[in-house]
Amino acid sequence: MNPADIDLPRLLRRLHLPTIARQAATCEIQAVTEGWSHRDYLAVLVAQEVANRNDTRIRKATRTARFPYLKTIEEYDFVFQSTVTRRQLGPFLGPELVTEGRNLILHGDPGRGKTHLGIAIAYRAIQNGFTARFVTASDLIDELSAASKDGRLREATRVYVEPDVLVVDEIGYLHHADDAANVLYGVVDRRCLDHRPILFTTNKRLKDWGRVLHDAELAQALLDRVLERGVYLKLGGKSWRTRHIDDPDVHQGQQDPDPQQS
Repeated sequence: MNPADIDLPRLLRRLHLPTIARQAATCEIQAVTEGWSHRDYLAVLVAQEVANRNDTRIRKATRTARFPYLKTIEEYDFVFQSTVTRRQLGPFLGPELVTEGRNLILHGDPGRGKTHLGIAIAYRAIQNGFTARFVTASDLIDELSAASKDGRLREATRVYVEPDVLVVDEIGYLHHADDAANVLYGVVDRRCLDHRPILFTTNKRLKDWGRVLHDAELAQALLDRVLERGVYLKLGGKSWRTRHIDDPDVHQGQQDPDPQQS
């Protein structure tokens, strides 16, 4: 077989290697100019293909996660928000978040960066090769409550059990349906049994979740499962959104709760 007769672009298309097909000619010129070996030429092309596939996977997984906006851990201002440190969040930024099923509850007044951190941790999980899903607590509970009335609760719950990481944002910000604890418990229990991590953000102290979710016993059972393999972090300080306003009345918030009472 004469190598010159081989239709390389067609073969690359059949092998689904679009990046190599696009870059082969350019790399060939560079290889000749710089005296690359055959191995070097092949290694560069394969590395470009893998990098492009990973970038494509991250973009698709990020769209599927349904983040309201994208934030990264590098963008978080740990100087302004000094009540939480990068070191404290370290256990949630590596593959161990998923492989060990670590859960996290971020509690604080509005503007303290809870949602930013929830998104950033989930996005880091996507970068580490996993899937994620973001949903507000109100949307999740309303959807599951409606599904329960229609006899579709198991099917609807499965959607929120399957992602490797689930972010449930803003527990307690809005009024939740009367069966909130019941429908939310199904998601939490299933994910905890499967060691799939959940990240909660909330402006309510843990001891108030029973009132927020309309069932103290189920709320306690829910939290018991989450915190078995999870961490509770309280974010204090001033609101990022109103940091430019020099008025102590604007920045006063809840007293930091006693963890033993939460």
